[in-house]
Amino acid sequence: MERYHVLEVIGEGSFGRVYKGRRKHSAQVVALKFIPKLGRSDKELRNLQREIEIMRGLHHPNIIQMLDSFDTDKEVVVVTDYAEGELFQILEDDGSLPEEQVQAIAAQLVSALYYLHSHRILHRDMKPQNILLGKGGVIKLCDFGFARAMSIHTLVLTSIKGTPLYMAPELVQEQPYDHAADLWSMGCILYELLAGAPPFYTTSIFQLVSLIVSDPVRWPKSMSPPCKSFLQGLLMKDPRQRLSWPELLGHPFLAGHVTSEYLPRCHRYLPPLPWDCGPKPLQGLPVFQALPPPPLTA
Repeated sequence: MERYHVLEVIGEGSFGRVYKGRRKHSAQVVALKFIPKLGRSDKELRNLQREIEIMRGLHHPNIIQMLDSFDTDKEVVVVTDYAEGELFQILEDDGSLPEEQVQAIAAQLVSALYYLHSHRILHRDMKPQNILLGKGGVIKLCDFGFARAMSIHTLVLTSIKGTPLYMAPELVQEQPYDHAADLWSMGCILYELLAGAPPFYTTSIFQLVSLIVSDPVRWPKSMSPPCKSFLQGLLMKDPRQRLSWPELLGHPFLAGHVTSEYLPRCHRYLPPLPWDCGPKPLQGLPVFQALPPPPLTA
């Protein structure tokens, strides 16, 4: 490692092991993700390299910032900002969160997704493990490029050790999909933050897929009507019936949390189709410069 000291393992996910590191001759602390080349097809590796180039140009306060990348004989190494914690750890420690705090998290996820979608970039693998916490508890979405570089079949098999808890019905069935798949995943995450468990859960992947495709969501009585309405709009089985971006941004659940500072000054709501699900984003859309949201309360 010519440019970095590797300090300690801080995580391991679907696409590789993550280390805390430090740039040599500097106090800058970074995260280094080592993605093994072994077992990846040539097409997946080419897609990964294209994704890395796209990720270099993304700048948003709720998306983890990519700093550098390089290859070794056996791995692709991606260097990003270092985040202090994970949303997953909050779920592990606290079980669930108050609705007011979930609203703040929802506003930040909406901000990040709107930015990605405005660049015609889909995540495809949103889950608590891919949501980090920066300074002051600011949400940082990560790993969207790695998910897009892999085939759907590979993604389903590797997601959360083979358990696609947060994947939309169209994804687990390997059907055509668009940005609405990310909205479903966001709905699952927010539901779990409120209820303490995902909307669909079983230890059998085959039963889980069946639940995701066919089973109705069971709603806790403690959810407020605006919250339930918001999540219902995200967790529609038919992606065509999920909230559109105008409906989502204007929803009462986000009132007072997503302001004009979070959104492009010139709104360009995206047509549902056609959608570029490949690694190349469409050009000419406005760059979204947003201010960081209020920090989460302890």
